[in-house]
Amino acid sequence: MKGRYSVLLAAALLVTGCTVSVNGTPGPTAGRSWAVNPCSLLTDAEAKQLGLQTPGTPKPAAPQYRTPPSCLWSPASPDAAYEGSLQAFYATDQPIDQYYTTKSTVRVQLGGLVWDRYPSAVGDFICDLAVRLSNSSFVALSSQDLANTTKACAVAQAAAPVVARHLSK
Repeated sequence: MKGRYSVLLAAALLVTGCTVSVNGTPGPTAGRSWAVNPCSLLTDAEAKQLGLQTPGTPKPAAPQYRTPPSCLWSPASPDAAYEGSLQAFYATDQPIDQYYTTKSTVRVQLGGLVWDRYPSAVGDFICDLAVRLSNSSFVALSSQDLANTTKACAVAQAAAPVVARHLSK
């Protein structure tokens, strides 16, 4: 059963997003270029506070799917399967409209930034929050809950203010 969820989750992560707000102007952190490692969007301590295993696992960009590089943090609980995981995408050379084929359904302010929630093409168990950094860059956070769709955004919404602090320095 977990094998089916793994395939479904992998497909879903390619097409999803969520929303939050933070003070400051989004942009690269001082001393960094726009080619940021998505795993640097959370420190190990921050990931642990969100109930995630550390370190995160870097995932390369998949240009054939228009997917930017990302970092995947698994849930710290071994019984959680994919409930409570977080995947952070950091695009530096792609407009957000080329990544999401759907329109944002909700706009929320988390950590001082305005985040848009995008519906998942595979179901409500996936939550995608994304913040536009420029015309050609964005950060997206994806979390899910296969058992309880009302909790799909829990990790992404908790992570958004933390990630926003890294973006607005």
